[in-house]
Amino acid sequence: MSKDISELLNRFDFKIKSKKLFLEAMTHKSYSAENALKYDNQRLEFLGDAVLQIILTEYLYSRYPDEQEGRLTKMRSALARQESFAKFAKEMHLDEFVRMGKGELLNDGQSRASTLCDAFEALAGAIYLDGSLDCVLGVVLPMLKELFPEPRDLLVDLNPKGMLQEYTQQYCKAERPEYRIDSKEGPDHDCEYSISVLVKGKIVGHGKGKSRKSAEMDAAANAMNALNETTNK
Repeated sequence: MSKDISELLNRFDFKIKSKKLFLEAMTHKSYSAENALKYDNQRLEFLGDAVLQIILTEYLYSRYPDEQEGRLTKMRSALARQESFAKFAKEMHLDEFVRMGKGELLNDGQSRASTLCDAFEALAGAIYLDGSLDCVLGVVLPMLKELFPEPRDLLVDLNPKGMLQEYTQQYCKAERPEYRIDSKEGPDHDCEYSISVLVKGKIVGHGKGKSRKSAEMDAAANAMNALNETTNK
């Protein structure tokens, strides 16, 4: 059983005009189908996605005045990923309020990243319609700063090898990092690669993975984390 929606609404510091709108935002399509309802949260999800895009765009534009459009777009994409919005939903414990069909509940559907992402987007849409863009901003911005204090770091997760190459070209005047296989253990169908990444002949990171590609990505991500720590000191 999901919690009463009033418990969620009582957390907001603005006056709620339509409780029904928020109930719709927390209604999964499986619940709607089982209970022959004429609504679910998909329309609000569509609206909320656009509202959140505006908020993220303005935030990043102001936060990084020297960044170019391409990198800002990549950061926004990272923040708007399903996994990122699911983190916002978990922070708000939306899994406790989403109304799910019995089959989905048996499969722990309320904890699924896609469900949580949809619920968060739908909630943003409901807050926007019931209140204003500023109301959505008041809910989202504090969590954004807490959960993702440095959005630029998310670029490493998206493309660690690309980020490392950009870094080495800009700061190390090196053409491209070199990836070296240190070891390959186990049979071909279940092996583990250990890889070092070098810049100008110096090892800057190590990584492991079930494939050469995943090990290289792990090495690049670890290298970027180490290089960023050194740069920020």
